[in-house]
This record gives sequence, structure tokens and C-alpha cells, in this order.
Amino acid sequence: MKVVLLSSIASLKNGHASALEKPVTTPPKNQPAPFPFHGLLKNDGKTYSNWGLSNTTKPAVYAEPISYEDVQAIVKDTKRFPTPVSPVGAMLSVSKTIVNDGGTLLCTTKLDEIIGLETDGKGRKIVRVQAGCRLKKLNLWLQSRGFEIPFQAEIGEATVGSVAVGDTKDSSLDGVGFFSAGVTALSYVNAEGELCSISDSVDEASFYEFKCSFGLLGIVLECQIEVRPATLCTSKYSLHQLKSPEDLSEELIRLHKGCDAFFASVILDKLYAICDQRFKAGLGSITPASSQPQFNALRLAKRSNIQHGATPRPNINNLQPLIKEITYSRADMVNEYWRPSADESRVDFQYYEHDLAKIKAVISQSYAFTKAFEEKHSFVPNTWALYFLNRPESKKKPYGLYSSGLGVSFSFDPLFSNPTDPKWQMFAKEYNSLAIKTLGGKPSPIQTQWLKPDELVIPKKLAHPRFTTAYYSQFLG
Repeated sequence: MKVVLLSSIASLKNGHASALEKPVTTPPKNQPAPFPFHGLLKNDGKTYSNWGLSNTTKPAVYAEPISYEDVQAIVKDTKRFPTPVSPVGAMLSVSKTIVNDGGTLLCTTKLDEIIGLETDGKGRKIVRVQAGCRLKKLNLWLQSRGFEIPFQAEIGEATVGSVAVGDTKDSSLDGVGFFSAGVTALSYVNAEGELCSISDSVDEASFYEFKCSFGLLGIVLECQIEVRPATLCTSKYSLHQLKSPEDLSEELIRLHKGCDAFFASVILDKLYAICDQRFKAGLGSITPASSQPQFNALRLAKRSNIQHGATPRPNINNLQPLIKEITYSRADMVNEYWRPSADESRVDFQYYEHDLAKIKAVISQSYAFTKAFEEKHSFVPNTWALYFLNRPESKKKPYGLYSSGLGVSFSFDPLFSNPTDPKWQMFAKEYNSLAIKTLGGKPSPIQTQWLKPDELVIPKKLAHPRFTTAYYSQFLG
């Protein structure tokens, strides 16, 4: 799978290595390293937390590289930068992916340049962007040039490198619904500290595997992502209360069939759904003036709802849609979220992927589980997020989520507003067994918490010891 960096990287800024240079070997003793580390380095025992403040870690070293050579220097120097070297971006994951006590936490957020638009060897329009670039920044940059990526991010702080090799979800227009599907090439630093590249044009099978690796095969530096002319979206919002979980399932299926993309927020214990049917509305990169200021009010309301974990819970007896129908730029709906304090309501969630054929069983059994848990513990999640995604052929997603081959999947994710609430944690741990063992749902090591080693398998060939933390090690098989 290892390939010395292709000629396309030679034109990069900031003094990146020439494509004609061979990988640098370990220097003789008493001579300086070829790539001294110039970025920010902390080895003061400071503790770092994820966005939701539910997981913390105390690495031996925290580093923010400012060049590709910095990343190479980190990976090569096992004494100064102890194993494992774990890449992080905005640290948004709800699970223990950031935990790397005693290792090296490598934060890519200063490698955030958008290098430009190009046409690749297959004639596709692509954007070349560094791994630390936030999705909101990328969306706005493309919007100003009349382009977009098919994936509409919900949380704009997520970094390109993390989602290129991680798990994402979105009910996308004319897209499969996960970010990495649009990534056509990557450059990265491998376990030997070599600058490498891989693409769907060269080493196709290895490239698709690399995108399933969660950063355990190398530190992503740069991505090439396919783009298309920007399109507008029309959302039609509707409220539905049903008499049974079976009726709710039928209604969701009906609504999904009647649009181009579909999302719902489901108050499961009340059999209530707030639905967003999405329709293609033609070319355009800017939200029409006729949709303002209503659209911006909707965007901010959505941001507040997600930020605070769907709290306060809506009163379904007095609930009206803020807007019934609106047309907007997809890039404008990508939001950024502030980092919460420990005493602030903040979103936390679980993730499970199911095949569409199982939607009735999933909703019915999840409803029964939720009502029984409520009866026993006086607790229910605030809401459940329902996404529909189109799966690609299995060779393009060989492992993990969406790897079952061509078809339609949905995710059904319980959300709450306090990651440390004991009842929420109990609910999520117990629901894992139902969703994964009984209903056959696929979990994510990034978006599903409290997983047991037998509930998730990451092939050993997708991980190298230099980059594999204890959290990921438990799932290798």
C-alpha cells in the first residue's frame, strides 16, 4: 500500500518535500534530525477533553504540527514522541477515541490550508485541502466559488482528515451520505515517517481500506475531495403523531419514499416525529433572498437544539413547525458550535446503522425497550435522530459502517443533553445490547459509546502499532 508521494504533492506550499526525494532514513548518531519539530509542543502533563467533556486524557506529549515535516519528525522520533501517536482534530467524538494516556496526541488543526480546485486524472473536479481544515471553512470556501461537496456536514468543526478516515452520516441530496465516499486521494505519513500518497486511481483496494482505518494506518495530511456545482435544497417540514410504533414506521417509510432525502427527529416514547423532506431545487450557491430572514432563524434554532442536546424537550401538544417549507443553500446549513462548559446542557448520542428492511423491527423494539426503561427508571432520551443513507458497492466501503453493499441504510440514534448523567449512561449501555446483538445494528468506535470488544471488529491489517491506542486495540480482530 505504501507509495512515495506522487508528483501532485510537489507543488504544495510551505516547503513540502519534493516528489523526487526519497524517504529520509534515520540519521547517524550525533547528527541533527533532517526535520526538526517547529510546531507547538507540550509535555507538561496537561489533561485534554473531548467536546462534550465526557472523556479526558493525559498524554505524555501534545503536539500541534505546522508543516508536513513536523508530522514526519513526530512519527520518526519514538523517544521524544512516545507510542502511540494518535491524530486528533476538533476532538468531537463522543467515545474514548481521544484517550491516549502516556502517548502522543497529534492535533492537526494548524494544517488547515485549502490548496485549490483541480481536475484529476479521471477528469473529476476536486478540491485539495489539508487535514486540519474544518468542514464549515471548506463549505464556505467552495460556496464562494459555486461548488460544493455532496456531504452536508451537521457540525462544521469536524476536520477533513478525521472524517476522511472516520464515520459520518447525513441524509444527502444525490450522495451516499457519508463524507469519505467523496474522498478520491489522500497523502499521509506512514509508520516509518515517510510521506506517501494513495488514491482510487492507484492501489484502489488499499485506498478503500485506508479510508476505513480511523487513522490507525497513518497520519492524514491532505485530501482530494470530489466537488460538483453547488445546488439548492428545499425542505418541507411536517409533524406527525402516531398510535403505534408500527404506524410510525409506516409513516416514516412513506415520507422517505416521497422525497429526494429525508431526516426525522423522533420523540420515540410519544410516537412523535418532526420530519424534514428534502428536495433538489436546482443550481445555486446562495440562499435566496426570499428565504431570509426566516432561514437564518431556522438555522440558529437548529444549532441551539443540537448544541443543547434537544433540550428543553418540545411540548408536542403545542408544537408548530417554525417554517413549513423553505429553499436554501446547503452550505449555509452547516453550523459551528461553541465548546460547552461542564454545567451546560450539551449534546451526547449513540449511533447504530441498520438496513432499511429492518426499520419496523428497530422502531418497534426500541419503543418497547424505551417504555420499559422509563417505567423502571423514570428516564427517556430527549429525541432520536433518523438518517437515511445510500450504501455504495462493497468494494468501495469494505469494512465498518455501510459495508454491506448496494442498498439503503438508516441510523437511529438516541440523543441526550448530559453525557455524565448516570441514567443516560445506563440507558445507552443497555440499549447497545438490543441494537447490536438483537437487531444486528453496526456501531461506530467514534460515535457509539461503551462498546464491548465483541460488539465491534476492526481488521488488524487496518492498524499499525505506532498509531493504535489501547481503546482501538480492544477491537482488533
